[in-house]
Amino acid sequence: MRKEKKEFRISLKKKINLILSSKKSKEEIFEELEELLILSDISVNLVEKILVNIKKKVKLTFEKEDFFFVLSDELKNIFISIDSTKINLPDEKNIIFIVGVNGSGKTTTAAKIGYYYMNKGKKVLMSAADTFRAAGSSQLSLWGQRIGIPVIGGAKGADSGSVVFNSLNSFNSKDFDLLIVDTAGRVQTKTNLMKELEKLEKIIKKFFPNQPSEVLLIIDATMGQNTLDQAKKFIEFSAITGLVLSKMDGTAKGGTIINIIDEMGIPVKFAGTGETEKDLVEFSYDDFIESLLGD
Repeated sequence: MRKEKKEFRISLKKKINLILSSKKSKEEIFEELEELLILSDISVNLVEKILVNIKKKVKLTFEKEDFFFVLSDELKNIFISIDSTKINLPDEKNIIFIVGVNGSGKTTTAAKIGYYYMNKGKKVLMSAADTFRAAGSSQLSLWGQRIGIPVIGGAKGADSGSVVFNSLNSFNSKDFDLLIVDTAGRVQTKTNLMKELEKLEKIIKKFFPNQPSEVLLIIDATMGQNTLDQAKKFIEFSAITGLVLSKMDGTAKGGTIINIIDEMGIPVKFAGTGETEKDLVEFSYDDFIESLLGD
């Protein structure tokens, strides 16, 4: 996880230091801090709650390090009650179901996860169930060729359910440990596309009643507060067990992640930190907060 802190570009510490170093009154300082945190995509309600708690804990005049210690403590408290960030793979054969909106980095992330587990000794199969895009299936197939993982796909416009069915047949009959199902990117407002997720999960359960082990929602970390709306809509149609943050090497503000954790209690499992198959790390909230408030 050391790499994650270096590559998250979300540090607030310098901006907060400038505010705390000003000659303004405590009231003015807190007003500017409130604005800064909101601009970092933390929701207004959550910012208000955080600052109320900080005001209770710091003195009239306070040292910068005291402020950062209390702010870090407040952020950690948001994460305490959520489930484990570790991926759950309880059975001999496990399935990871990948969902997300168009352009979130979903297919690339599916390949990264496959590569991650292949390097942990798992025999991985990938299912290219994105038959909506012309390049959907071929994109994952190209990734499979690149990283040495077999891919089962279908032509553009083919029934995604048939692709998943064929993938499950192969997964069930051969010596694979892990199946990663990459679904078509979909806008969360399109109910018919969202309902297709329910259909695909039902097909999986006909083969393996206790699967999928994980349903991972891929979130573009640069997208801001719209990601919370995405998470709320997806969870209506699919039992999301965790998030994967793509594009954390970009200009992510970080606050939207905190909002999702605070409002929905969905743990973050992985973070994508670059464009190659190796650029995926297990997510650590301690490291994330240190990145957020570090130099």
